[in-house]
Amino acid sequence: MRRPGNPRFSGEAIGYRMTASKFIAGALRIWVLVIVAVNATAGDGDLVPRAPHPSTGVVNESPVSELSQAPAGDEVVINFLKERFREAVTANEEGNFEKSWRICEAILLLAPESFAYRFEVSKLRRRAHGRFLSRSALVVRFEQDLPEEPLPFPLALLQGSVVLENLSQQKILFGQLNQEPVIGQLFWSVKEVFEDGTQRSTSDVRVLRFESGFSVEAGGSRAIPVTLPLAVPSRTPVLQQWAVTGVTMPVRIVTADGEVTRGVPWIEETGLAVPKGYDQAVRDPATEMKKALLEGDLTRFSICRYLWLADRLKRGVSATPSHPIVDELLGFLGSHQAILDAQIVMTLEQVTGLIRERSARAWKIWGVTRQVKREAGNGRD
Repeated sequence: MRRPGNPRFSGEAIGYRMTASKFIAGALRIWVLVIVAVNATAGDGDLVPRAPHPSTGVVNESPVSELSQAPAGDEVVINFLKERFREAVTANEEGNFEKSWRICEAILLLAPESFAYRFEVSKLRRRAHGRFLSRSALVVRFEQDLPEEPLPFPLALLQGSVVLENLSQQKILFGQLNQEPVIGQLFWSVKEVFEDGTQRSTSDVRVLRFESGFSVEAGGSRAIPVTLPLAVPSRTPVLQQWAVTGVTMPVRIVTADGEVTRGVPWIEETGLAVPKGYDQAVRDPATEMKKALLEGDLTRFSICRYLWLADRLKRGVSATPSHPIVDELLGFLGSHQAILDAQIVMTLEQVTGLIRERSARAWKIWGVTRQVKREAGNGRD
């Protein structure tokens, strides 16, 4: 089959088409309902005075390449959603976690595929939601150290700190000399994605200890440095996705109002690592997948394919043979000495829900048959 001269991925939502004007009008209507709900439910009860956290600052704008340019209709929506994301960041920094979480939920619901900040919005949503749900005097999470120079890939270690944040209005005292200095257990897992589309998952656990008692001032935090070893990869991956969470022993907390014994809630923290030069694939998988097809870049395509399909699964998108990307993928079968064919076939299977014996030839025949049916006036796949 002849490869198209200038293929493009559609930025439309999967499973239906919508004009830019209708999308914007619908988005604004939904947004009004969301804001009304937020104002009705998010009172001052979850406001906690606290200093802004450096990892949740406003998104730094980056130059947009020609490949990541969105259609004119989408640009209006994307700019609108960027402003709402800044609003969510501000709400989170001010301690209004419920408002931040609900705004992020709405952004993810309305965002088109060309929205490049979905990863950052998801991360803020998870963090704000965790703090809102905790309703506790203390929150615990893992925070990765970010050195000035990029870390070698693949990661051999996760270096960072377990951060204990005092959300109460009173100083909290942890432990005494005659107590066993154990906070709980750390759990971490890593999923590795390889160039042939296969995956491997590993996990480990560690007891978290502190040397002696310490206190955390109201609105303050305490960091316990940790280094988490990752399993040695069986072969070089193209992507590592890690997650860190934990459980605690019942901790005796001494406050001005007396003593309480409770488990400390954890917020799961996740992150991604990719080879040098592929950071944009994490930010904008849909656009970067097109670039990979054009250039025959198997590493880029493997990264983008995994992230794009994972996002579809998370959003509950159903498989359908009528998705616009199907024709684009069929058009690239056999290109670049067929280096991408195996990954394209697996992608077609997951997008359409059809199985063609994992054969590029079978998919080409299916594509031709499909086109003949269309020209004959029978549009069924």
